Amino acid sequence: MSTEARFVGLDAGRDGIEAWIRPTGEVWKMDAGDDGMTQVAETLARLHPQLVVMQANGNFELPMAGILVTFGLPVALVQPRNVRDFARAIGRPSRTEQCPAGLLAQFAELVQPDASPMPQDQVEELRQLRGRRLEILQMIAAERNRAGNVLPALEKDIQAHVQFLERNLVSIDAQFSRRVRASRIWH
Repeated sequence: MSTEARFVGLDAGRDGIEAWIRPTGEVWKMDAGDDGMTQVAETLARLHPQLVVMQANGNFELPMAGILVTFGLPVALVQPRNVRDFARAIGRPSRTEQCPAGLLAQFAELVQPDASPMPQDQVEELRQLRGRRLEILQMIAAERNRAGNVLPALEKDIQAHVQFLERNLVSIDAQFSRRVRASRIWH
């Protein structure tokens, strides 16, 4: 394994998660769902980057950043204004000229914003919330599979249970995002 420092820019959005690694120039894209976020975290954990930078837009990056932290990765969520100012300073006035993940990787490498580590008790809270989220997803899948194989009278009960579980999932997601936003990794 190379000892060269690696800096990662991640652009997380509805369409997927794009990663750009500097200085190697490696680029890849994953789905934005749970499996994709886990794959991103596992892949980056194997690379041992010095820093992972994402923009703090307030939506898709919160769960991704939280998952990265639970894998022990150094994460900095930076303000979009800082990235825009950086782009102008290096002669790239528009984020659309280059992949946003590429710009974030270059920002990570040159600016190296602080990746304030999250206290271990907060990381453990995120792990537990993530674990519970995965359990709820499994229960939802099991109930949906069961729904087609029961009496009509029971199907209504199963659908009510699925709706209950989906509401719990929304609550877990909100708690997870709130904890990430309240942490020191949010710049």
